[in-house]
Amino acid sequence: MAETYDTILQVARRLFVQQGYTATSIRQIAEEARIGKATVYHHFPDKQTIILALLKNTMDQQTSLLDAIRAETDPRKRIEVALKIGTSSLLEGIDVIQVVRREVPEGRDQMQSTFMTFLKEVRSLLSETISQGIEQGVFRPIDPAEGARVLMTMIQGTFAVTYLSGERLISSEQTAAALLDVFFNGIAQH
Repeated sequence: MAETYDTILQVARRLFVQQGYTATSIRQIAEEARIGKATVYHHFPDKQTIILALLKNTMDQQTSLLDAIRAETDPRKRIEVALKIGTSSLLEGIDVIQVVRREVPEGRDQMQSTFMTFLKEVRSLLSETISQGIEQGVFRPIDPAEGARVLMTMIQGTFAVTYLSGERLISSEQTAAALLDVFFNGIAQH
């Protein structure tokens, strides 16, 4: 049962991203998944429930990110975890987020509310982390809230440019490494 559910989500995700939510039918999802329409309807009452399940999976990754950030106590490593996992989860979820933003008003509202809460929590955690790093002598004295805002802007900006340009990032690991390098080391010659 869980395997069929996951297959439906995988196929639907691919189709929604390739051709759009509106252009994808339950019949097409069933055919591509090699199951009957009744099986799709057994798991999902309608197409909107499928896209909202995909959105929920994307949003659930945010909870995992927060847990991973909280679990790390070393300030520098905590920022590394935030960037690496954050970049990875955004890269994995950007396609579903784009589809929802374009075509699913109900999901857009849900996503906006959840995402705003998530961003506030991440910013608070990063600000706290920078404060701890300053106290421990790991980071130079800066305004922790501004440091957190800059870091989050670097991450979100990377994905905004990716989204708007239609380009794909090489990999989340390389992107995270580049962002960490600039955040920790700047661009000036020392």
